[in-house]
Amino acid sequence: MGDIAESDDWEEIQQGIGNSNQLVLVFDEGIGNELKIDPNKPASYKDYDVVPTIRITLSRKKQYADEDRYTEIIAALKKDAWIKHGNMIVEYSISNGVPLEDEEWSQSF
Repeated sequence: MGDIAESDDWEEIQQGIGNSNQLVLVFDEGIGNELKIDPNKPASYKDYDVVPTIRITLSRKKQYADEDRYTEIIAALKKDAWIKHGNMIVEYSISNGVPLEDEEWSQSF
């Protein structure tokens, strides 16, 4: 994921959504062992047809343009062949970290 985070697409997207409290990319626990992927080299996952979950937590309320921004993130990941399929979840929280339950966004791709 390091290279995508340094791309122009990612910088533009990051400016649009604001700073995230947390961005986590998670693969099924057993898939690394099954495919003999080095967990210290996460970029090697892009060579396989795996389905990760991307979770972003933002310290703010949902904004009107958010869905388009998240679609751009997915498109950027797929464009550079980082991820072919996956699940993306965006959670909103208030400043003390309490999630805004009704404000979550998710999409499978």
